[in-house]
Amino acid sequence: MRKQILVLLLIACASCEGENNVKTVNPQLFSFSVEIDTMQIDFKDRFYFMEIYLATSNLSPDKKFLYNLNSFTPNLEIIDLDKLELIKIEPMEKEGPKGIGPAVFGICITQQNELVIEGWNEYRVFDSLRTEMKTIKIGPNHLKGDEMEEGEIFEFHPVINDDGSHLYAIYKEGDGMKLGETKGLALVDLVDSTIRKIPIPELSSLKQFIIQNQYGFEKGESSYIAKTKNNLIVSTSAYNEAFVFDMVNDTLIHKVFHSQLTADAKKGNPTKEPFSKEDREASFNKHSKEVQFGKFLYDEQNEKFWRFSYDKDRMIGDSVAMKTVLTIFDSDLNQLHEEKVEYDYSYYQSFFKDGMLYSYLNLNDEMAFIRVKPNYGP
Repeated sequence: MRKQILVLLLIACASCEGENNVKTVNPQLFSFSVEIDTMQIDFKDRFYFMEIYLATSNLSPDKKFLYNLNSFTPNLEIIDLDKLELIKIEPMEKEGPKGIGPAVFGICITQQNELVIEGWNEYRVFDSLRTEMKTIKIGPNHLKGDEMEEGEIFEFHPVINDDGSHLYAIYKEGDGMKLGETKGLALVDLVDSTIRKIPIPELSSLKQFIIQNQYGFEKGESSYIAKTKNNLIVSTSAYNEAFVFDMVNDTLIHKVFHSQLTADAKKGNPTKEPFSKEDREASFNKHSKEVQFGKFLYDEQNEKFWRFSYDKDRMIGDSVAMKTVLTIFDSDLNQLHEEKVEYDYSYYQSFFKDGMLYSYLNLNDEMAFIRVKPNYGP
């Protein structure tokens, strides 16, 4: 499938000399097309672990292999993404000194082939042979540096740098019945167990979207973290914006975007605790019809970010038809292009490899990926 689009962008260039400002506007042609196909993984007549949609899987730093942890068996499935086949299954232990632990929320693979398993307020690091394991506890009294307050936790699915020495996460309140306020960015040195906290006060506005019942269970908007070579990008599902932390210059920049195709923010509501059943259902129904921003996905080969968003398109009877919008940014998160598209990405496992977007698909109980190849230029 091939779709050709030509978009005329107006780029404003400003030059300054003393007190004189001269602005010129030059037209530049932005050409964008995609080719889409589906790639199926050969599992050698085995059943792969699909119960949680590859939520406990991750890429090797060179993006040649996908590691999928089956936390029930347990074992580690290793898939060669160039050959499109299962090449190895590593047995793991559930309990004991080399156990993966009672709860697994995500994994990471380092350049040294170490396996990092995200548990509840801890990270278990296995060596390349899976014969040794160390545990790094997260929380008050476990990390040196900036103090973690009682009840502060990390959001699920942080990112770890390629050599496994540093972890980057969003930290928030998460103590029992207390409504969790998202607070900022945490930089953790996994070698000497130190933490540095970068407060982002604007994230606290996510609190207004939290729906909580009398048992303390919450539902709210998502926050995301992405990493490039030198930058960390924090964004949310509620607002058309991003916070960029430059790790080289030690600066935090707030970037606000505008869309012609979706709203730029969800509509907030006063937080009530606890919600009645009727209130919760009304809030769920209301927010399901509003804009939802996805995570930023970085295409290293083409030096561009992609982000998929969703908003109300039209009503069909009593049902809402949602539209999917793709927004493309350059490597500095300058917005280049947006358009309504018929394809999407998998929230659980999507990534760029060799300049193409891979999105997980369960194809008749077989592991597969929808592959979207972009073409840029005139």
